[in-house]
Amino acid sequence: MAGLGTGMAPFRAFIEERAVRKRQGADVGPMTLYFGSRHRAMEYLYGEELEAYHADGLLTNLRLAFSRDQKDKVYIQHRMRDDSELLATQMLGQDGCFYLCGPTWPAGDVKDAMVGAFTTIGGVNPGDANNVIEALKESERYILEVY
Repeated sequence: MAGLGTGMAPFRAFIEERAVRKRQGADVGPMTLYFGSRHRAMEYLYGEELEAYHADGLLTNLRLAFSRDQKDKVYIQHRMRDDSELLATQMLGQDGCFYLCGPTWPAGDVKDAMVGAFTTIGGVNPGDANNVIEALKESERYILEVY
């Protein structure tokens, strides 16, 4: 999941549902969240909750990108590029799903990070990588809710 600013809201509900299911004894599997905003101190929505879910292991990977907290801007697509192996494993090897919610501007860079993971780690031919993304969209495993 990748949530930017208020785009984080639906993912909070996803995480809460999994917490309930886990308490009921269900095996919920791994979950990765990329959260991005400008400033950690002012815009880390649900930060304490997310940290607790991460410490508990429900949220397997919590990857944060606060673009204005340092000299060089850091966005979620940078974190995703760093996590190519994780993305390829979860999306291709474990039949994972990917959701992006927030503004439209990072959608292309996020897709490029995913394509990069598929080609460098996942063994997908570069010419076929966009087709893999389209197939994921068709099977509702790559969903963009951007505005």
